[in-house]
Amino acid sequence: FRWIPERKVLNKYYPHDFDPSKVYKRKKSGSKIVRVRTMIPFTAICVQCGTYLYRGTKFNTIKKKISNQTYLGIELYRFYMNCKVCNAIFYFRTDPKSGSYQIEKGLKHIKLINSNKPAAKNSNNDREFYLKLKNIPNNKYLKIILNKFKNK
Repeated sequence: FRWIPERKVLNKYYPHDFDPSKVYKRKKSGSKIVRVRTMIPFTAICVQCGTYLYRGTKFNTIKKKISNQTYLGIELYRFYMNCKVCNAIFYFRTDPKSGSYQIEKGLKHIKLINSNKPAAKNSNNDREFYLKLKNIPNNKYLKIILNKFKNK
């Protein structure tokens, strides 16, 4: 039988000759730097090495409050990160006015086309498509498609 220590220790043992004044206390840094693990909120390219950094990739970041800058009482933050390939530093900040983030250094933003969004309804394009379908001879699906367009 082996002695197994308690998993959640509620009480700590202090010896009888323990003097708390002799314990070294660390000084807290004056700046408000917080280390967090976050996901990058957009797809971008590293300027140094050209690596694609996709939205949702996790990074160890330094979150720093931007002093003396607010927007309607909302504090602005800057996020510092390193590229996983070349270790270059890049950073971006919050932009509450537009509800997104603003790249400041080290990245190039990429706009990806999201195919999940519904296409805008344009009756002129539907009409052209209908006329093209009408000219296809003996298409077995033609009647089904034409009926859908007639019902619109």
